[in-house]
Amino acid sequence: MKKVIVSAVLAAMALATVSAQDFKTSYFLDNYVYSYRLNPGAQLEDDSFTFFSIGLGNTSMSTSTNLALSSFIFATPSGDYTWGFGEAIPAETFLSQIDDENYFNPRLSVNLLTFGRQGENYRFAIEANVRSDSYFYAAKDFFRAFKGGLNEGLATSKGSYTFDNMQFNSSNYAEIAATYSHSIGDNLVVGGTAKLLLGVLGTTFNINHLYAHDLPNGDWGGDCDADIQFSSPLLTTASFVQGKSLYDVLEDVQYGKVGINGFGFGLDLGATWKPIDNLEVGLSVLDLGFLSWNPNIKAKIQYKDKDFVDIEDALEFKDVEEAGYTQGLNYNIHLFGKYRMPFYDRLSAGFVGTWQKHFKEARLGVDVTPVNAISIAASAAYNSYGLDFGAALNIRFPGINLFLGADTISFKQNADKIPSGRGGQTNVTTGLVIAF
Repeated sequence: MKKVIVSAVLAAMALATVSAQDFKTSYFLDNYVYSYRLNPGAQLEDDSFTFFSIGLGNTSMSTSTNLALSSFIFATPSGDYTWGFGEAIPAETFLSQIDDENYFNPRLSVNLLTFGRQGENYRFAIEANVRSDSYFYAAKDFFRAFKGGLNEGLATSKGSYTFDNMQFNSSNYAEIAATYSHSIGDNLVVGGTAKLLLGVLGTTFNINHLYAHDLPNGDWGGDCDADIQFSSPLLTTASFVQGKSLYDVLEDVQYGKVGINGFGFGLDLGATWKPIDNLEVGLSVLDLGFLSWNPNIKAKIQYKDKDFVDIEDALEFKDVEEAGYTQGLNYNIHLFGKYRMPFYDRLSAGFVGTWQKHFKEARLGVDVTPVNAISIAASAAYNSYGLDFGAALNIRFPGINLFLGADTISFKQNADKIPSGRGGQTNVTTGLVIAF
């Protein structure tokens, strides 16, 4: 029973910043409708047109991580596959695939509505989007403890585990964005996007310090200092949680309905300049702003030398008096450059540099547009997690624009044919837009 309880607690910890990551290979494409997302001051197209989409405009799924699939999936001698936490995989083999510091940052962006117009020297667009952004960080000791808890119980040969600064954050919100770009003279385009953010569900679970060890009486327990915040009308508590156990808090939870429980504002700025014929350079700063939450549950878990077997007493909640909390947006800085070949103006090459809190990247790309309706791009990047390859396709027929692509295409596999790339900044994007 002790093994099951401890493993369940560790699993809950594993599941306990706000940012948006856009499709960088798209910069190299010709005639890409959503070019203003990566740079609000993106170069204007030669032709004027109106564009709109409902539900299918731009769906993007992305993940940043230094954890490869091969770190968790292993081949067995019989030819089957098993996960690394299973008893069939020795702890030394599993842990040899885990870094000292580990990150996992999945994101999802769904475009519900887009309407825009590009004129001779301007562009505007209005969007309604739904975004989800989560971030998980854990040191190697967390995976060592999880492995031991599932296979042997935590009282293994090491005898103690320390988790410091472990965190899980998740923000899920609606976004209403308005973009405007304008050309200044013949060589400069400037633009900006204002975003109203409506928080739907936000949660943070930060373990400031957790020390698990043998107690003097021979039982297994430890010290904990952790903060929990949950913000959504979906779950509320009828009273304060001061002094209550985990079970008492769960019994006190009331279920509500989907609603708005946070507000924020974001700003994107960008510009593109053509210093000479065939060459353009650009700069954008995305997601300057904040998102403030009004938590329904906000508590501190704090105890010392408590027995993990008596988990109800160990997880004693303490109220925190502050009314709410504010998150800064995880801003992105991009530097762009593109050169169109003078001997064949349907061929171009360029670069995109990206800097953000948890990720840095330099990406080179090339695009060919054999006919006006079809543009094909490929890119290669070196980033915080290694080498990545990207590809994109944009098709623009009269009345319709279809695009799809990925910023990361990993071909690396181990000897057992399991993907062994470190994850990188994977971003898969697809969309369908009416343009006329």
